[in-house]
Amino acid sequence: MTGGGRRPFLLKKRNSLLYYLLLWAPYITVYQVTNRFHIIKPAFLSFSFIDRAIPFVPWLVPVYVSYLAYVFFFIYTCENDHELSVIFLLSYFQLVVCSVFFLFLPVAFPVDLFYGQTGATGIFGKFWLWFDAPSNCFPSLHAANSLLAVYLGLKRRSKTVVWRSVMTVWGLLVVISTLFCKQHYAVDIAAGMAVFLLTVFAEPYAKRMTGAGQWPTR
Repeated sequence: MTGGGRRPFLLKKRNSLLYYLLLWAPYITVYQVTNRFHIIKPAFLSFSFIDRAIPFVPWLVPVYVSYLAYVFFFIYTCENDHELSVIFLLSYFQLVVCSVFFLFLPVAFPVDLFYGQTGATGIFGKFWLWFDAPSNCFPSLHAANSLLAVYLGLKRRSKTVVWRSVMTVWGLLVVISTLFCKQHYAVDIAAGMAVFLLTVFAEPYAKRMTGAGQWPTR
């Protein structure tokens, strides 16, 4: 029991595949709904000098898409019930924070300038514009989620140095790919980093909810 007699929020590692699916169901729902139905019309931002300096690199799209596999592998290899529960709570925390912006301060990116031109790229581009219509770019969930996985992964001392290095490089490549694949403005990534930092401050509370730590003191 946690402080005050509360039962801890604890998921079972043996069910990590199920929890991955339960995690992504609301993620995909929120992401797709806020992409297509708007309370406030999404705003297009002016390209910053960083946005203009970064070229479009289409072959990095698979890296961008690998974000789903990256998060799955990270959850599947969690060390115990407590870590799985903390991942679940912090991921939902990030979703809630980002959703506020998606609903009330939506930002769109002009991906049609880079996708859907000709040939096979055009076919893929049309599908991509339908599936990932970027009308909820700010903050970047790709950045916030991937940085959280990198941060928590580096704390897994039971894993080898090679494992932690691969997961770190993979996660950072996903973040970088959002810019080179022209899915986000640079400011979206900065905001995603801010959401990640806010999540780090929330981590002790998540641990307390799982019974793995104490409420932080002031």
